[in-house]
This record gives sequence, structure tokens and C-alpha cells, in this order.
Amino acid sequence: MPCDERRRVFMKIIFVFLFIIIFTVLSLAQPSLPGAGTADSPYEMWTKEHWEEIADSANVQGLIHSCTRSHFRLMQNIDTVTYRGWQGIMGYFYGNGKKITVHLMCEMFPGNQSTALLGGITYLDSLIVDGYVNYICGQAGIASSVSYTSPLNSISHCINNATIMGRAGIAGGNSGIISHCINNGKISGVDRIGGIAAENSGEIISCINTGKITASSYNENSIFSGTGGIVGTVANGCQTISNCVNLGSVEGQGHVAGIVGLVRDTPTSITSITNNLNSGYIKGISVIGGIVGRNGNSLSPGAIISNCLNTGVIEGEEDVGAIVGKEP
Repeated sequence: MPCDERRRVFMKIIFVFLFIIIFTVLSLAQPSLPGAGTADSPYEMWTKEHWEEIADSANVQGLIHSCTRSHFRLMQNIDTVTYRGWQGIMGYFYGNGKKITVHLMCEMFPGNQSTALLGGITYLDSLIVDGYVNYICGQAGIASSVSYTSPLNSISHCINNATIMGRAGIAGGNSGIISHCINNGKISGVDRIGGIAAENSGEIISCINTGKITASSYNENSIFSGTGGIVGTVANGCQTISNCVNLGSVEGQGHVAGIVGLVRDTPTSITSITNNLNSGYIKGISVIGGIVGRNGNSLSPGAIISNCLNTGVIEGEEDVGAIVGKEP
């Protein structure tokens, strides 16, 4: 056979081989769930097998199902979702007022940043989570993060009842909007712990915490070590924390408060903490407040705190206040 002919045959074989591989990958990537994953026709989750199929795919084939353009709808209560070391489902998730009972354990594998039941959320509403979540290396009971985009990503009308060993009931980090959410779950961890969000650089509006929050350690010089009934640490860019209520007890060593444990330096914007109520028992050693533990530092004036009320008992040994524990 002439050389040119052999080359053409070889190229045809390669083309067919590549076509088979691409077709197989795309076929495997397509979920068996009803729906098309679009806003008009979301993927429908009816069973825990449906959930875990998408979660598996998000963990292994992240470019397909972790894509923030995918839409999902929970069609009925699911009991019990179990998993270890996953990335979490991302995108648009419509909870439909249904409940997921979870038993999640985190195991840190090389190259695996385990997070939460859901990953970096674009949009989430009306989801209830119950059960138990243990995240040695992870974030929260419901979502790992809510990121800033235009329009702002958001979580609304969600409830966490799960016991959390981690950082937060609703979201590990928020730079979007969290509104009308409730945490009833007990939360315990090292530091940077909040009933609603561990760290906030966005907006938190009309949220409630009733769960007991406990931090086991504290670094006085850390810009992250805050423990609060609503938010652990306020970070750069935070816009507002308003109309929130803490009813749960909050205990730690330092930077502990009913609403926000620590407001760190915020040079990029003025943070407003307004119209909030704490009625929970607050206990710590140093920098303890009914509303805010530490408000800013020598480089920053901190947040503007207004129209806030504390009716809870506050206990501490140093820098203790009914509203603010310590300001610059």
C-alpha cells in the first residue's frame, strides 16, 4: 500500500477512535434523571440515587454537572443521603420546600477539597436539611459558598436542622445574598463559626439562628477567628447584616458574639450591622459582645452598628460588652 494511502487509513482510524471516546464520555455524562438541566426543564431529583448520581458526576466530571448553568429541582423528600469527600452539586437548585436527610462525612483525599451538601451555589431556595454533617476539612451543612456575580447569587428560605461539625449551618462563605434562612442545628468547630455563614462579605438579611454554637479554639491575632450566632467573621466588602435574630447560645474563647464574632478590617466598603436582636446566652474569655465581639482594629473603624438590641446574658473575663466587646 502506498505511503499516502496508509496515512489516510491511519487518520481515519484515529478519527473513529476519537469519535467513540467523545461519544462515550458524553453519553456517560448525561444523567438518567428526568429533565434537561435547563431553567424551563430542570433535572428532577426523586430519589437518593438520583441525588448521588449527580453528586458523583459533579465530583468526577466537574465540567458537566458542576457547571453553574445547570438547574435542579427536588421533587420529594430524600432519606438518607450519605457520601464521603465530595465537591457538592453546584448551579441553580430549587428545593421545592422538600427535605433532604443527610449523613455526610468528610475525608480529605489528595486533590479533593470537600465542602458541603451543595457546592458553590448560584441560586438556591426552599430547601430543608436534616441529619448529621461531619466536616473535618469542610464548610457547612447546606452550601460551601455563595459567590458574587451580577446579578448577585443567593440563598433564600432554607432551613438547616442538621447537627454540624464544621463552620456554618447555611453557607461556609457568602459574598452574595442570604435571606430568610434559619439554622436550628447544633454547630461545633475550631473557629470562624456562624449559625448562618462562617465568613460574610455580602449581605445577610432576615435570618434566624436557634442552634447552639461552640468554638473549641481561638487565635487572638487571626483575622478569621470569630464565632457568632449569625456570622463568624465579617470580611472585606460586606454590605449589610440586618433584621437578624440569634436565640441560640454561643460559646467560645475569644471574638464571640450573638450576631457577629469579628469584624475584620473593611477598607473597601462600609459595613452596616443594623436592626438585629440577640437573646441567646453568650460566653467566652475575651472580646465578648451581645451583638459584635470585636469591631474593627487599629487600621479600620469597623462596622456601623445601629438599632441593635441585646437581651441575652453575656459572660466573659476581658473586653465584655452588652453590644460590642471591643472597638479600636
